[in-house]
Amino acid sequence: MMRYLILFILLYRNIAISQESDFPKSWEGDWSGNISIYPGSNPGTNPAQVLPVSLIIRPISEERWSWVLSYEAPGQVPRNYELIKDSEGNWKIDEKNGVILPQTIIGGRMASSFSVMGNLLICYYWIENDALNMEIHMVKQEGISKTGLDTEESPEVSSHLIGVFQKAVLYRK
Repeated sequence: MMRYLILFILLYRNIAISQESDFPKSWEGDWSGNISIYPGSNPGTNPAQVLPVSLIIRPISEERWSWVLSYEAPGQVPRNYELIKDSEGNWKIDEKNGVILPQTIIGGRMASSFSVMGNLLICYYWIENDALNMEIHMVKQEGISKTGLDTEESPEVSSHLIGVFQKAVLYRK
């Protein structure tokens, strides 16, 4: 049994490395679908807002890709970002306005976290079943409560309000 478990782990690891090694080439294309935006408070009275969204990923050079994210809503303009592989092999999104967000490739996903205006955002992008998935979690940085006894057995724990959750499933056009 242990031999099969080790074989499965090694096989899965090789598949994951293979999927990550062809990133972002395998992600190139014009993607579109819907994004559902869920409010964090009282979800029974505030249903999800659903909007069309698109993401265009195209090569610019061997180290750069255009990353154009468009929410189809009034007042929204396309976000003309670039995905960049730096000289050390790390990834980042350049928002072309002085904001550069480091990205981590982990578990077949591109992930980032950053804070803005009192909120921590955690973003994931991944491909599954021929769809490009995107999730964004927004959490208030300010804690809403602290519990625990502040001891080794019961450390102090801060709780944070989850403000918004966004989920999109995009398909190649």
